[in-house]
Amino acid sequence: MGLAGSFQLVRRSIESVLRLGLDELAELAGQALPRTREQACSHTTLNGLVTAYRPDAAEALPSITTARLPGIDFESSNCLNFLVEVEFADDDFSSALPRTMYVKLPCAEWGTRIFGNTLGFWELETFFCAHIEPHVPIRTPRVYAAARKGGRFALVLENLSETPGLKLFTNRDVVAGTSRERAVGVLRSLAELHAHFWNCSELDRERLLPAAHNTYTAPRWRSLTHALNLLALEPAHKAAPDLVTERIVETCRLALGRWDDVLKGWYQGPLTLVHGDSHLGNCFEYSDGEERRVGMLDFQAVHWSKGMRDVQYFLINSLDPALLESEEEGLIRGYCAELEQRGVSLSFADAWEQYRAFSYQTLMVGIVPLGLGSLTERDATVRTFTERSARAVERLGFRDWVEGLPRG
Repeated sequence: MGLAGSFQLVRRSIESVLRLGLDELAELAGQALPRTREQACSHTTLNGLVTAYRPDAAEALPSITTARLPGIDFESSNCLNFLVEVEFADDDFSSALPRTMYVKLPCAEWGTRIFGNTLGFWELETFFCAHIEPHVPIRTPRVYAAARKGGRFALVLENLSETPGLKLFTNRDVVAGTSRERAVGVLRSLAELHAHFWNCSELDRERLLPAAHNTYTAPRWRSLTHALNLLALEPAHKAAPDLVTERIVETCRLALGRWDDVLKGWYQGPLTLVHGDSHLGNCFEYSDGEERRVGMLDFQAVHWSKGMRDVQYFLINSLDPALLESEEEGLIRGYCAELEQRGVSLSFADAWEQYRAFSYQTLMVGIVPLGLGSLTERDATVRTFTERSARAVERLGFRDWVEGLPRG
């Protein structure tokens, strides 16, 4: 698998470079998606996007007559996110018209753009916005346009900040760590998401999100993901030996050496739709009547997995380790209770076993950018994620879980 994965990684990286080069030529001919704020901030461009790339389930907007850049950008690990102020030709519209739109484009850094195309997370988010978002039971940003062409994408979304009382979170909030009370709210929303898709048949799953998009199990990704993690391991150890210790390296090599067995353990059913990058920074709080609820954004890693994949990823990344260790069991039991209220049975014993098993996926998300030059994340966030996940992997006995897996 190692040689095949390395070949896949090189081949797909070369394809990504060629795709980006073709985008530059298409831009000269006026046929490419926008690359910069200025290119996107045009009423002609925006009208083209919301007309040609509006999701089928989305309501059509009236014609945009004016677009302006207010100079408001948003923190992002791998994208260019900014606001555009808009005015419309016709105010006679069934829904309230937005005053601003949240536009999301690939970032300017060439290395990250190659990485994003090679790993396909921009493609996946665009697919989610175009096809899956209407089926999700929890609050997500409204999608006005979801475009992908060549190596570029363009998302035109609801500016959540226009909603009174809505609270967004940043990477700094993640690093600081959240409270038990807020964690309970997030787990309630995750349970709602997971229960909604829990009993989907394989055919229904394939119709909604084809298995070809799963970066762990799909044939075109399976060996590539393995190679990427193996490639990042030693550089991550050299970059942060205090976090990626010799013991952690040994644990990673054990898991990667038994990759097929690990994948089988992770992806035996039942499966549900998971966010895949469910840390606090991808959550937001809003009021639903007198109740505060949690929605989610940035579905760049959505896939079919066990619901505990999202639970452990949120808890390990978003809570201070001392708080997590004291509240962990109660929070997981609370998630199981939320599932039970929605007709899904998951015992605490099974949930805990899955929690241990998936802790390694959280560690991988820190090690890859740490080892490959922070291609997708900011250094402070990467270090926090890696420190918390390395501690959790050791504390939860992930190594013992791998060694206890049946072979073959």
